[in-house]
Formats: sequence, structure tokens, C-alpha cells
Amino acid sequence: MKRLGAENGQTLVELLVAMGLMAIVMVGIVNIFVSGGRAGADANARIDAQQNTRLAIDRLEFEGRCAAIATLLNSGAGVKFTIPTQCAHTTTTAVSWCVVSGVLERFAGASCAAGTPQVFIRGVTSATPFSLPTAPSGDLPTLAVALTIDTSRDAGTAATLDDTITLRNATPAS
Repeated sequence: MKRLGAENGQTLVELLVAMGLMAIVMVGIVNIFVSGGRAGADANARIDAQQNTRLAIDRLEFEGRCAAIATLLNSGAGVKFTIPTQCAHTTTTAVSWCVVSGVLERFAGASCAAGTPQVFIRGVTSATPFSLPTAPSGDLPTLAVALTIDTSRDAGTAATLDDTITLRNATPAS
């Protein structure tokens, strides 16, 4: 009997207080992990968007440099390249690049409705990213591209890419 009376333990109130403190600490730790996961997902989305943008611009530059003629479609929402026969990278004589509902797509044809598109970039916020500046006399024509991409939920995270592509197979401006 003496042994039972000598045992010390915690009361129910002490256990409830300890559980409450542990719950508060655990909520804080869980919030840190959730915030880290969201930040990681946003960073991955930005990295994917940047990689897709680089891939799209590389392909756009390759086709633009090979093109003989660039024609704006839908007031600058798209561009059609007329491809000469010496460009063996495509089997068509025209390819079109268009921004459709915030997505930059490539079409193997002369319009933004020619067949099944190849999707390059999602989250494009610039409605008319293509323009044809007037080339000085004797210079080759150029295509100006100004893409703004925003794939994040956070404000102020949009990325803008500006590029000028010279149509190397075009006839110089007179």
C-alpha cells in the first residue's frame, strides 16, 4: 500500500494543458509546411513557364529567320510565316503562331484554325504580342515580339520577354 501512495503522476488538467500547447505548436509547424509547399509550387510554375517561353521563342526565332514573309493575324494576336522551300524543317509552306485564350500555339498552316495546334506557353497576358516595325530602306523586315506571361496567383510576378526577329529570307525594304 505504501508504494501506491508514493506514486506521482499528472492530473487530467495538466494533461489537457500539455495537449493544448502541443496543438498550438503543431498548427504553427503545419502552416510552415503548407506555406513552403505553396511557395515551391509557385516557383516550379514560374520555372516551367520560363522554360516553355525559351522553347517557344527559340522555335519562333528559327521559323521567323527562315521565313520569307511575316503577316500579322488578328491585329497582332498572331503571325503567319511564309516558309520558302529551302527551309527543310517543315513540310508546309506556312506556319502560324497565335495567342488564343491566353495560350501561345503553333499551327502548321496559314491561319489560327489550321489543324491541331501545338501548345507552347500558357498564361500569356499580352493579347497582341506581335508587330511588324517598318524596316529602314535596304534592311530586312523584322518581327517584334512582346510576350507577357503570368502563371502565378501572386500579383507582380509576371515576366515579360521582348525579342526582334529578322526575316533572313525576305526581300530587303525599298
